[in-house]
Amino acid sequence: MLFLAVFCGFLAEYQLEHMIEHQREKQFMKSLVEDLEKDILTLQNESNLIMRQYEGLDSLTNIIYNGELDQLQVRKMYELQRKHLTPITLRLINRTELQLKNSGGMRLIRNRLVADSIIYYWSITELLYETKDNINGHRIKAKDISFSLFSNKYYNHTEGFSFNTFTGEPELMTKNPILLSEFANRISHMSDLLKFNYKQRRVDSQVTNGKRLIQLIKKEYHLK
Repeated sequence: MLFLAVFCGFLAEYQLEHMIEHQREKQFMKSLVEDLEKDILTLQNESNLIMRQYEGLDSLTNIIYNGELDQLQVRKMYELQRKHLTPITLRLINRTELQLKNSGGMRLIRNRLVADSIIYYWSITELLYETKDNINGHRIKAKDISFSLFSNKYYNHTEGFSFNTFTGEPELMTKNPILLSEFANRISHMSDLLKFNYKQRRVDSQVTNGKRLIQLIKKEYHLK
């Protein structure tokens, strides 16, 4: 009888622990869905921002390649390079990711398909960050050249980081065709990377991955 009581107690404790872990698992999944929904909004906004940046940089290179650098075009160059030659700062939500990794919570996810899909989403996020860093590296090189072409003295410093209000009429520091061509080439290369490697291949595809993962989690864990 004593053995049976001890055994039943063990079973009850095991069942309670199992139930608690199942509740934690479901809570993690709810939290992850919330993170993913925020990620999707962030990624969609990033996609729109990058498209505007691409179009602005494309306009900048076209001005240089056309070679008609009159006063109006130079003013436009000052606006475009200041507004669009900026770093990518995207960062997705990693609240639940950190909890799952740091607390060993991944072991609680019994559904192998969900676990594999989560890991895949995280791996693509890392690739997205690598692509972002690579493009930012090209931006830095282009920005270094811009300091030999554009003078900050023409920007209106009384209105914060202004890109379209000037003190006086902007002039290029030099119209050296080789320097201008190198600048345009770097901008053109960077803008192509922005649109095709970053926006389409990484950002837009991660929106799709996020939506699929949300649907999968909601289906497997009966979440609304």
